[in-house]
Amino acid sequence: MERTLTDKASGKTWSIQQDGNRIFTTGNGGKPKEKTFENPEQAAKHVQKEVWSRLKKGMVLLNPEADAGQPVLHRYIGGGYTGSMPLAPVEDTNTFYCSYVVNQFEKEDVYLLDDQGETRKTYELPGGPMIFDMRFCPELNVLLMNRDHQIIGLSAGNGEVRAYTAVSRHPVSALALSGASAVWYDDPNLVVYDLRADAVRYTRQVTPELYGGHSPQLCAVLSPDGSRMAYCAQSDEIVIVDLATGREQPISKAKQAMTASMSFSPDGRYLFTQEEYGSWSLLAYDVAEPAKSEDWDLGEIKSYAIHTGKNLLAVYKYGKVRLYDLDTREQTLVLDVEHVVKTCYLAFTKDRLAVYTDYGCVSLYALE
Repeated sequence: MERTLTDKASGKTWSIQQDGNRIFTTGNGGKPKEKTFENPEQAAKHVQKEVWSRLKKGMVLLNPEADAGQPVLHRYIGGGYTGSMPLAPVEDTNTFYCSYVVNQFEKEDVYLLDDQGETRKTYELPGGPMIFDMRFCPELNVLLMNRDHQIIGLSAGNGEVRAYTAVSRHPVSALALSGASAVWYDDPNLVVYDLRADAVRYTRQVTPELYGGHSPQLCAVLSPDGSRMAYCAQSDEIVIVDLATGREQPISKAKQAMTASMSFSPDGRYLFTQEEYGSWSLLAYDVAEPAKSEDWDLGEIKSYAIHTGKNLLAVYKYGKVRLYDLDTREQTLVLDVEHVVKTCYLAFTKDRLAVYTDYGCVSLYALE
């Protein structure tokens, strides 16, 4: 294993290489220094510690020629894990939006980062509310955000902010995007909104179940072609809605877990759901049946993402991301996530996997 970091301000580099139980470090192309450990495991831990120390000092890891599963980029954004690590890729690019809560919620910065770790743009939002989720709409150049259960839109051009919903009276919300259509919760309704026409396409009153007496059950998603919506407001049922006709198709589900998020497969055949407070698993439902598909029960996970263009599913669990081909269901790649404590958020860019960890590190990993 070898890692090279760059101080962009000075242009100086630092490299570390592991060969079994031996470590070699080089500063700015100088003479290597060797250090020996009792075993390769200790040496690997030392590599991670030394790399992390320099990332926290502002150095950036860049390796555009990385092999599949290896990091292309590591950049430390900042510590102070808040439980929310949203990423919003910009379609057909390897740039992405991420956010960072400054100090004790003094403010929240939104960054547009490129695959070189450069900050293309920075937007500053006032402190207090926290961004739970974000989606970028390239057609309107707007970043939609779920900010403490209120949906707002940030213009990437002039930085102006627009509120699409009022501040929710209850801690419940939803946000998803398909093309120029979005779905969100505007108490007491789920709303499908045409951003291009600036008009409501569909509205449906829902009453979220209070799962286990502590968390409102509500999530929603649009199909890739924008013709259908899926939502879950009760722990024993998912509903598929044909937006043109309003026809609803219920799908029964087990009640032992709360559905926290949903994603359609690129072809719209499967609906993937991430469960919490029970099985903590990733499940899939065949929309045509409609019924749970046993082919895609991947067990307990922490997070997942779907790449529409490459037809890939990524799941994170136990420190590793596993990639699956959505057509063959075969595992195609396993990668070790670096600089993570317990969890991370995943999102696919054009041809990378973006990762935001609870250590405050944002990364891009090579897929091939």
